[in-house]
Amino acid sequence: MFSAQAFGAGLGSSADLVVSDSPATRHNGVRVTYLGTNAYQFEFKGHALLVDPYFSRVDLLSVAFGSRIQPDISRIADGMRHLAPKVDAILVTHGHFDHLLDVPIIMSKTHTRLIASRSSIDLVRRLPDEGGFPKRFDAVAARDIRRIGPWKIRVLPATHDRLFGKVPFDRHEQRSAGPPQRASDWICGEPLAFLIEINGQRIYIDSGGTPAQLPPNESGNSRMDLAILGMALPDSRARLPAALDRLQPRYILPSHQDNFFRPLDAGFQFGPLTDFPRVQRDCARASRSRLILLDYFRPWTLPRR
Repeated sequence: MFSAQAFGAGLGSSADLVVSDSPATRHNGVRVTYLGTNAYQFEFKGHALLVDPYFSRVDLLSVAFGSRIQPDISRIADGMRHLAPKVDAILVTHGHFDHLLDVPIIMSKTHTRLIASRSSIDLVRRLPDEGGFPKRFDAVAARDIRRIGPWKIRVLPATHDRLFGKVPFDRHEQRSAGPPQRASDWICGEPLAFLIEINGQRIYIDSGGTPAQLPPNESGNSRMDLAILGMALPDSRARLPAALDRLQPRYILPSHQDNFFRPLDAGFQFGPLTDFPRVQRDCARASRSRLILLDYFRPWTLPRR
């Protein structure tokens, strides 16, 4: 069930693929910072977008035994020290706890809006408002477009990978009327992907998927500059060659492949169900694309064409 690299393997074995800015890097381009799990910060000229920000890293036993889970305030504070002063919006791909659990607190502290599916927004609305700051919600669906500051955001259809043949917590509405308390309450809802256009560059990001739903061919004759593709489970890896053929990215960044049940300060470790050697082999066939990795909180500026 578990790949050999999952037991203690970090990024050191793939150090030649890890990219980051040097002290001499000029910060006038689009900077990408990996925040763990499927969480990213994109920055450009004093503006920032967050995708799936999650710092609490709930432990595996709490999830497996259906215990009540809640955001870890201390870990969120540590993670937010790496965020830009101004956040224009938070994008969320779906409602699972490892994507949405920390978002209400981060919204309150950054005073920013949430762009997500209706089911994800409904989960956040059910929580008690403890921040004292009115939360702003923007419910979106596939094919919607949002323009926020310098960002153009296209909302795209997506699917969620299956775990042992089934999408985890695969519901569009919560069974109870109260706030989500256990991992199973943070339902998947409608999965989304995003195409972010900024500074003449195009970034595609999702959290995974299946071969039945490939990324839409939105690029026309223009290649994606960066494709961030969830790689947590076998379904994601099965669709990877066809997804790369659709997107034709200059850079490939496999995502959601760290062990997100470990705290961030423990360092990167591949998750037990990942298979990075297979990802490397499939990416090697995309001859016009470069495979890269990012370490936690080490920004990298996306090169211009």
